[in-house]
Amino acid sequence: MTSALPPEGTVAHPYVFAGSGSAERDRLLLLARLLDPLHQRALRAAGLRPGQRCLELGSGTGTIAGWMADQVGPDGHVLATDINLSFLRDLRRPNLSVRELDVLTDELPRDAFDVITCRALLHHLPRWESVVERLARALRPDGALVLIEPDASAAVFAGPEHQRFWSAWCRWGQTEGIDFRLGRRLPRAVERSGLDLRDVTMEVPFYTGDSAWGRLYRSTVEAARPSRTSWSGPGLLADFERLSGRTTHPTCSFGWVAVRARAGREATSVRSR
Repeated sequence: MTSALPPEGTVAHPYVFAGSGSAERDRLLLLARLLDPLHQRALRAAGLRPGQRCLELGSGTGTIAGWMADQVGPDGHVLATDINLSFLRDLRRPNLSVRELDVLTDELPRDAFDVITCRALLHHLPRWESVVERLARALRPDGALVLIEPDASAAVFAGPEHQRFWSAWCRWGQTEGIDFRLGRRLPRAVERSGLDLRDVTMEVPFYTGDSAWGRLYRSTVEAARPSRTSWSGPGLLADFERLSGRTTHPTCSFGWVAVRARAGREATSVRSR
């Protein structure tokens, strides 16, 4: 995701989790299993219904895009997009299309979609606030935007050793152009885009080392190993492996912030003035 210029004074980095092998597919499927219920609830609350035209950015393995296609029915349509279509090639629905798209550089049509959504995408992007503005302009009048992003501030509820690791993880993320604390900043960015903020929720999963959430975070840390040279402290990964292996009491790291907003009923040309 480095085809667009990052903010002045920062360094562009390739997408850290850009693998296309079975391990990355398994990681994304596990993430989908854990976050799809939250995502589906937010989309239902946003008014997803038959006949709508929908866009999902960063569709990953396509679980939400496929579910949305089932909800909008034969008179609706879902466009599933990603910069890597490796895990979307088998996604088949008569009312669903798949397209390679980089939201940083590729054009989005104005006033085109009733529902736009993305999950765990914006925190990887430079100038993500401008992306939110572009999504707002791509909504039809009265269209809905649903965004879900992580916020690692929830790690304050964890023990000191876990807090130390996740604080270092966030610092490492900054060196890679990733903001793991973006969730708290989403609501204001959505309001600045001109949309009507309807609802903000945050779910904080507590987990043990052998739970599904524990496996997800271990696989995510494992996927980031090629970039570990910028981490603070030579024993940080070893500390995490030791901690995750003996986490029998519930702990936490990330909260997941879901933001739901709606466009005005007037035309986009009026909204964006």
